[in-house]
Amino acid sequence: MSCAALEKHYRVGELASLWGFADNTIIRMFASEPGVIRLESGAGRRKYTTLSIPESVALRVHERLGHKPFQTQPATTNPLRIVRLRDLHARVAKEPRNILKLKTRQEFANREGVP
Repeated sequence: MSCAALEKHYRVGELASLWGFADNTIIRMFASEPGVIRLESGAGRRKYTTLSIPESVALRVHERLGHKPFQTQPATTNPLRIVRLRDLHARVAKEPRNILKLKTRQEFANREGVP
């Protein structure tokens, strides 16, 4: 009997909460990983798959992710994007409405514009 049969197996939700990832991320990481048990159930339109991930497989993947070097974008790509905006002056009123016009101290001293 294999030792993998007796070790702890994780479900997707358990591993996602331990590692701090979303369930879909864990599913993508372990879907094609050798050693993961896939149980398919359901007939008809919808099939359900349950992943049972042995602890040794989880440790192997975690180790592989931990030693993976940081990948940067190649220098040949331009990180800047061009965003085209519509004409900013199109359909703008010539005189803005509902704007409070502040008076200068001189205008207040002369009482100009004060009812």
